[in-house]
Amino acid sequence: MFRLRLVLLTFLLVCSASVIFPQMQQAQAVNPEVRGELQVARQVMNSPQMQMAFDYVAGSEEETVREWLSLCNAYGPAGEEIRRSRLLYKLFRIYGLENVHIDDALNVIGVRPGVGDGPTVVLNVHHDNVELWPTDQPIEAFVADGRVWCPAASDDLMGATQMLTVLRAMNAGNIETEGDVWFAAFTEEEVGSYGAGHFVRANYPHNIDWQQGDILLQFHGGGGEGVSTGSGPYIDFTQLRVFVPLDFDRWRTDAVDALGPIIEGINREVREQRASGGSGQRSEPLQLNMSMIQGNVIHNGTSDQAWIRFDLRAPSKARLWQAHEDIQRIAAEVCSEMGEGFDYLYEINMTVGVPGIDGWDKTNNAPARMAAAAAAALYETTPVIDPSSGCGDCRRSYERGMPAMSLRGGVVDYNDGQFEVRRGRRGALQSAVRRRSSGHDVTESGEIVRLWAGVKHGLLFAVSYAGLAN
Repeated sequence: MFRLRLVLLTFLLVCSASVIFPQMQQAQAVNPEVRGELQVARQVMNSPQMQMAFDYVAGSEEETVREWLSLCNAYGPAGEEIRRSRLLYKLFRIYGLENVHIDDALNVIGVRPGVGDGPTVVLNVHHDNVELWPTDQPIEAFVADGRVWCPAASDDLMGATQMLTVLRAMNAGNIETEGDVWFAAFTEEEVGSYGAGHFVRANYPHNIDWQQGDILLQFHGGGGEGVSTGSGPYIDFTQLRVFVPLDFDRWRTDAVDALGPIIEGINREVREQRASGGSGQRSEPLQLNMSMIQGNVIHNGTSDQAWIRFDLRAPSKARLWQAHEDIQRIAAEVCSEMGEGFDYLYEINMTVGVPGIDGWDKTNNAPARMAAAAAAALYETTPVIDPSSGCGDCRRSYERGMPAMSLRGGVVDYNDGQFEVRRGRRGALQSAVRRRSSGHDVTESGEIVRLWAGVKHGLLFAVSYAGLAN
């Protein structure tokens, strides 16, 4: 307990109370009152322009899938996105955007100018992917079993396809908005979101400013149920070291004999909390990854110390501290059961988290309410604003002072008036077709039918929030 108090004291000395304690009360997902926004969204949804845009979306599958495949085949791993950037630049020009350019971070940006003074909506995606093989190896993206198969098919080329489909639908409906609608494809999300950070630094607050009502909205495949306004989870990287009593008996109890039951206890408690939902702080989601189990160098004897590293992620700092206390309690109990002289040391090596932006309420702001209302208007879902999660680019945007949101939900829209809400994984990552075409199945896939809810959700939000021009 002395070590725990020391760690807590050190952390409190480094961080001011004004930063920490507001996060202790960080809200969970809320169901906002959106009667006014819902009325606006329904009026826009029933307008002739939007009906033409929706009709276009319903009939655009062949063109949309073809565009998705072209994005896949223009391989763009993080740090080497130039080929995909050039393709997006070409498409932005073809679809009539203005001021289209590739910036110094290889982001691709274009503007669909408004005709009035409404807020600016920046629709964005990230178009880089985790590198799976050399950039000169052909991708051979293909369609099988209702899915597009290629590296980054769902993360985030599905989002990029959704964004481009929104642009084409706006053109098809001859939609004019009061505010500008920007289209932006960011780079290096998979390695720290450098592209998003560069974009915000270059444009905030002189071109886009949340205090004037402007907002960033990212497509990431989902949609139809609400919006996430968080800047990403809070993350702690910690290490637990276990020690056994020192003596000269080479066959004494090994440190791993104590570490094993500790790991088992931690894993069991986390699993039980996930299953039961917990109460209080434990009701918040917690991701706990245990890795890097190590011990001291052994010379003809057993290990007198062993350690394990943790990667913990949670929506609030309070949830992380609860996890720290749980881990140390279990370690203390096991060491006590092992006998006299067994001990442990728990170290918090680094904390990562973005507390928010002064004056910006993640659960009560105009663009989030409109995004929640747009989902409710389309699919009669309960409006949801989730402040506890977000994309990597959202985190980087928050760090630069500009709020960002991402579409939320698992609605599957069949484009024939039918839809459903689906939970769980997006599907298997193996394909017999893939193996026949290229000799391996190291790839990713995205289900085509999952595109449309996000397209319609983002389209209705952008037009409703920027303002449909009469």
